[in-house]
Amino acid sequence: MSTLTKIDANELLAKSLEKNNIHLSVLVAETSLWAHPDVHNNRLADTGSAAMFPKVRRARAGHNEKRGETVNEIKFDDNTYANNAIKRACGLKRKAVIGFEACHIWPLTCYDERYHTAIANIVLLPRALASLSDHNDEIKKSLQYRAFELYNWKPDGVPDLVKPNFYPTSWSAPQPDPDCRASQPEKTSSHKRSHKVKDAAGSVPSVNSDDPTSQELDRELSDRIKNWAKKPELNVHKIIALVAARQHSPFNRDELITEAEKVTKSKNPAGAIASLQTNSGNAYGKAFIAEGENILIHPDVRTLVSSLKWKVE
Repeated sequence: MSTLTKIDANELLAKSLEKNNIHLSVLVAETSLWAHPDVHNNRLADTGSAAMFPKVRRARAGHNEKRGETVNEIKFDDNTYANNAIKRACGLKRKAVIGFEACHIWPLTCYDERYHTAIANIVLLPRALASLSDHNDEIKKSLQYRAFELYNWKPDGVPDLVKPNFYPTSWSAPQPDPDCRASQPEKTSSHKRSHKVKDAAGSVPSVNSDDPTSQELDRELSDRIKNWAKKPELNVHKIIALVAARQHSPFNRDELITEAEKVTKSKNPAGAIASLQTNSGNAYGKAFIAEGENILIHPDVRTLVSSLKWKVE
């Protein structure tokens, strides 16, 4: 009568790595793709949220939550939004990134809407190594320490980090900041302008799964604007306040950059202004439109912006 023996793959792998003095974290360090720290830092300062989509998290299958459903204003995802968020934050097109998967740095944070699409919480890893970020302690600790090194950020409640005993010394450099590489807004003619903010009832329509990130940027813009209006300490509030106050004598772009720099103390006010004129890349959404050299509130949201209170410093 045969005796069944329990075989643990993780234990076998750990023993083999130790025996052969192999450190998989070295492979991870040299092949991982990270967003530039300025993408995280500027978004946090401008919008007050580390998440690109503050109302999206992964669905819990054990709780009968299904991808695409929305409950209490929280939209359930698989890993699609996180995947698109990190690729856009790196300035990369989805189809140009081959064989990589988006991995969360901190365990279980994908189920928290504050962290699921936080750029400082996501790294792109080669698919062959991606699952190790969940199962190999050396890799998990190395990724967490590296993320904190880059972004000086960690989820609430996480204790102070200690540098792992074996920590790779050579990491791939973060991708260039997309705001610095391309700060020109997209141009949209008035007769082709898209009206995708929200429907008449104020609800957010369903998302096209082929490109959920760009769709969601459009459709959640009104919610974002309402949230920004409530927080005068945010850089994005201050910039919108400047433009909203000057609709009858609008700023030209250079004047607005100068004034925005004064009121926000931002290192990249031009990037924030450009990010408010487009849905492409790592943008905040089309709250502004350029007419010649002048910057105005976009017609799609002009009525909404006018109905809210903005504090002009």
